[in-house]
Amino acid sequence: MKTTKDISIASNWIREGKVIAYPTEGIWGLGGLNTPEIIKAINLIKKRPKDKKYILLFPSYDVLFKKFSFTDEIKENVRNISDTFVTILLPVDEEEKIAARIPDNQQLLSFLELIGEEIISTSANISGKPVCATAEEIKYTFNETVYGVLDLPLGGEKGPSRILDVETNEYRR
Repeated sequence: MKTTKDISIASNWIREGKVIAYPTEGIWGLGGLNTPEIIKAINLIKKRPKDKKYILLFPSYDVLFKKFSFTDEIKENVRNISDTFVTILLPVDEEEKIAARIPDNQQLLSFLELIGEEIISTSANISGKPVCATAEEIKYTFNETVYGVLDLPLGGEKGPSRILDVETNEYRR
């Protein structure tokens, strides 16, 4: 497993279609490009059910709003909770919602900006097991199933983000 402290190297790994581990605001994450192949790979790596959804990390609201169409009311609700450590559930059609977050952490934002598009993101653990707490634990747990680790400090939050459904204004986590 490769290791780097350089966000440009790690962002290249993502753009090349690799699954990597990286620090988020509160926990270590696993992720890659938002493609069916990467989703399948992460499901296998984590031993995760295929129907479980992922969070999408976006480098900006502009990228989010270009990717998905939302009503002006939803966009305003999203902007009102910006700069917080909250993942938002957003309706993309009458039956489906996405979980999206624009990080409130400059290191993670810079990483996403270098990638240039959203990535899928999940906790760095085997499904049902505790989240890895260090880069060394990630290497031990995932060995060669994950391409690399962006070995930088976590962003200072405790645990995963809260998840807010913007339609109901209720927290799911």
